[in-house]
Amino acid sequence: MAFLGILVASISGAVIWYWRFKMVREAGNEIIDSVERMRGAYKRGKLRKQAEAAPLASIADPVIAAVAFFFCLGNEKPMYLDAAKDVVRNRMKGIIRPGDMEEVLVFGEWASRSVTSPEDPIRRFRDLWLKALDMQERQQLIGIAEDVAAVGGERTKEQEYVLQMLRRTLMN
Repeated sequence: MAFLGILVASISGAVIWYWRFKMVREAGNEIIDSVERMRGAYKRGKLRKQAEAAPLASIADPVIAAVAFFFCLGNEKPMYLDAAKDVVRNRMKGIIRPGDMEEVLVFGEWASRSVTSPEDPIRRFRDLWLKALDMQERQQLIGIAEDVAAVGGERTKEQEYVLQMLRRTLMN
């Protein structure tokens, strides 16, 4: 009888320890899963930021880069964006072929939506503009940017700062 009690106690002890190890393993798996979810969320956020910057990263033509920049500048006054679009269209008539005008404007507007600050395109396209544009074309780019910023009245402080940054970048 004592043997039967020892056997039952040892079996029940083994079952209890098995259950405890199983719980520890499940807790460890939950911790690992939560760490993996956090890691995945971090990677998705990082990829999302790269994808948002991708439209600007794909631009290799200085004219398209300028149009995207003009729309970024015009986005500072969203209520006057249509008027800014008209200014860009009128000032770029001799630069962009008439058949490509709408496509370039639509792409520039789309690319500018993902930009948080109009300073970003200046930093991104600085080397492209310095290599591809001569001094007269740089001055023309600054003039168009000033016209876009003047749409709707006074320039905002952000627009004024961006125009100063553009002048310093292209004229030095």
